[in-house]
Parts: sequence; C-alpha cells; structure tokens
Amino acid sequence: MGLHHHTGTLFGAGMFIVISTAHAEEDRRELGPHVHGHGTLAIAFEANNVQMELAAPGMDIVGFEHEAETAEQKSAVETALADLKEPLKLFALPDSAGCTVTSADVKVVAEEHEDHHATAEAGEAAGSEEHEAHHTEFRATYALACADTAQASWLDFPFFDRFAGSGKLGVTVVDANGQTAFEVSREARYLER
Repeated sequence: MGLHHHTGTLFGAGMFIVISTAHAEEDRRELGPHVHGHGTLAIAFEANNVQMELAAPGMDIVGFEHEAETAEQKSAVETALADLKEPLKLFALPDSAGCTVTSADVKVVAEEHEDHHATAEAGEAAGSEEHEAHHTEFRATYALACADTAQASWLDFPFFDRFAGSGKLGVTVVDANGQTAFEVSREARYLER
C-alpha cells in the first residue's frame, strides 16, 4: 500500500499532513485488490502529541464486509466501534510515556469495489457473481496527549487479540527522525521505534 512512499522529517503541522496524505493514498487503492487480513496504521509523534489513523477491512474487524443486515451483525459493528474508540487498549504504549486519549473518531465506510479480491494468505484475485460490489472498511483517527513521547519507544498490538480476523498491519511511524515503515502481525506484534 502507498504508505511506504513518503519520506522526510516532520515539522509542525506537517505531522497531520503526512498522516492525511497516507490516508488519501489508502482511499486511492481501488485500483489494487481488496486485501483481507491486512490493515494500515499511521502514527505521528510530535512534541508530546501522538496522532494515529487506522484503516482495516470490515472482514478483519467483524468477520463480514457487507453492510450489517441482521441484529447479530449490527451488534458486532456497534461492539467493534466501541472497542475501536479505546486506542490504548488496542495499541499499547509504555506506561512511562503517560499517554491519554484526547479524541477518537471511528466510522465504517463503504467503498466501491470492482471484483478485485484478495486475501493476505492467497494473494490471488477472484471474482464471483455473489461477490459484493461494496466493502466496508473501519477507519479511526486518534489524538493522544503524552507526558513524554520519548518514552514511547515501543508499541504492542493487543489489536490482534481483539480482532481475530486481522493478520497484519502496515504501520508507518513519523517522528523527529523521519518516517519509517513497519509491518506487525499476529505472530510479531511488537514494534520498536
């Protein structure tokens, strides 16, 4: 996904621009396959603030990618939205960083899809007449205030415990040293920056 293409050092409001640009590239991925099991997370550290943007396929989060139809599916979406509003339970920073959530905006977005379909395991395109023309994606934007972001030298991802369908996250970290791309997974969910 396009998150690996940005380089440079972060200054001032540039942190939000880099994350917004990464998110815009995520929006343009209609040309490529919809990949289950693989979401993206952009994290920007500036002074004692942290901004995060998450995008994950509905299949990864709730086990289906169409609009919720049954009471059970609607309940699964509501529960997922509530869980996604608590980023520090999903993306764990060291307690010594002293981070608190100042805002959490979470939504479900339906995206157009042209029968390009893939799974993280198979990597193959497959189309069928039963295949939905729309896919849902969960998107979240978070703002954190921290006592000392220098202490946030690592992240753990309990996200994978909560969302069993998620296999990998492409993570882009932007800080005073520039931008670095990582991939975390259910098997390797610890990131050192």
